[in-house]
Parts: sequence; C-alpha cells; structure tokens
Amino acid sequence: MEHLVSEGGLVIFNPVAGRGQGAKRKEEAQAHLGPAFEWVPTQRPGHAIELARAGAKKHEVVVAFGGDGTVGDVMRGILQAKADGDSPHEATLGIIPVGTGNDMARNLKLVLETREACATILGGVTKRIDVGMINGTPFINNAGTGFDAAVMHTMNTSIKFVSGQLAFRLAIFKTLAKYKPFALTITADDGEKRQLRAFMVSVLNGKVYAAGMEAAPHAEVDDGRLDVMIIKEMSKLKLIPVIQLVASGQHLNHPAVEMLQVRKLEVGTIPPQPLNIDGEVRGLTPMTIEVRPRELKVLVR
Repeated sequence: MEHLVSEGGLVIFNPVAGRGQGAKRKEEAQAHLGPAFEWVPTQRPGHAIELARAGAKKHEVVVAFGGDGTVGDVMRGILQAKADGDSPHEATLGIIPVGTGNDMARNLKLVLETREACATILGGVTKRIDVGMINGTPFINNAGTGFDAAVMHTMNTSIKFVSGQLAFRLAIFKTLAKYKPFALTITADDGEKRQLRAFMVSVLNGKVYAAGMEAAPHAEVDDGRLDVMIIKEMSKLKLIPVIQLVASGQHLNHPAVEMLQVRKLEVGTIPPQPLNIDGEVRGLTPMTIEVRPRELKVLVR
C-alpha cells in the first residue's frame, strides 16, 4: 500500500442516496474536502459510469458519494477508463458512504461517518482489491441471483423510509410470501456440474452485504477468490432462522447452506432468475462469474 495525499479530484454524487441523507451530508463533505474537489451529480441510472470514465482520465482520485450502487458504477467507469488506455495515470477510487447498506465501505474497514471518510480521501493509503465479473459486467462487492435479487428489487422499489438492516429485513419479509425456489445448476473451478434446488446464490468479494450481514466470514477483498453462499430449498418458516444466522456469520455449518471459494463459477436456473449486481437488479440468468485479482486501486485508512 502507498500513502496518497489527495490535492483534488472528482466527486460523483447521487442526489437521492441514503433515502434523503445524501443531500444533508453533501455540504459537510464539501467543507471537509475543500474547493480542490469538483462535484458532479448523477442524473439517471448508469450516469455515474459515464462521469467516472471521463473523470478518471483527468483526475487521479474519483470519489463515489452514495450507496453501493453508486460505488459500483463509479468503479465500472474507472475500469473503463483504464481499459481505454489513453489516460496518463490509473485513477484511484474513494468512497464517502451515504447509502442504505454501505457494504463496500464496511468491507474496506472505512469509517461511515462523513468527517472520517473525507479524511481518508485526503490522506489515506491506496490498496489494490479484486473485482468480480458477472456476464462481463464488473462488480465490486457482490452479485447473485434468486431470493437476494428479489429482495433488492423490493427494497429499491417499495421500501422508502428506512435504511440499514431494518430496510433489508422489511424487504425480506415482504418478498418471502410470494417467492419460490428454483432448479439450480452450478459448475465451479473443478469443472464438476451439480444440480440442486435453491433459494439463492450470492457471490461476495468481501465479508458482508445487505447492510452488514456477515455472509462470507472468511472472504478477503484481495485474495484472488470470490466467496459463494448457496442457500438450498427449504420451507419458508425454516428460511427466516437461516437468514438470521447469516446476519451474524453463524451459518457456515448449517446443512441448508453451502459455501464455496472460486475463481470462476457458471450458474444456470430454471426458471430464469433476476441478477443482483452491487445492489442493482438487472438481467437474468444464466450467469458466468469470474474474478480479476487486484484490478482496482481504492483509498483506505
């Protein structure tokens, strides 16, 4: 890791991040960062990718001010700029967490408080972390399919006034009543194809997702592998206690939970299931998951 003193950069902010908290915290963050940082708002889904791609060619530090969806989009823009090959430098991602879950910040051991997050932007150290790929799209924190994607859709569309784990728990209960398990086919690094029935497949780059649920206690963001959690079919009454175990990282020995560490994973489902990509729901199975070791530079404490 290298110490980086940020003399300026670009901040891409989501005006509606954190269910209204973003607007309140923006002025505080601007005061801490100072005038050397340019602030640009996102105006539509995916806009942060475009802004980050252009900004990464001009600035050494590009900051995501928002939730995990914004962080993921800014990461994608930085990687696109890197792939373009016409930038004089490789941009570093900074994070000011202002979302509902803020799981990437948690996985990087960042302080969620605005002042401390800004201090990391101004004088933190750079760390190289892995990036996942799902059907050719990069993800920074998690991807998956099945129940967790359905929960994210519920939370993004109908959970409006709460945040953190309470928002996720409300979305879980709201989704569970109508959700059905599916036929799953998986092929991991060893090439063996397996078939089973499941509720969900979650692929994690770090230890936590869903506002701090410790789904992959042994994961590291820079180990060159992705951690996979499969929750198999069971009665819905039994699923709730399993999710509670996942929240505290106590699920590893449960018979309905399977954990894998992979560099590549092929997943097929019947019927097709929606995909969760860093908290955004887009596309359907089948999915191919791969890891790009230490592909991205981020600012940490």
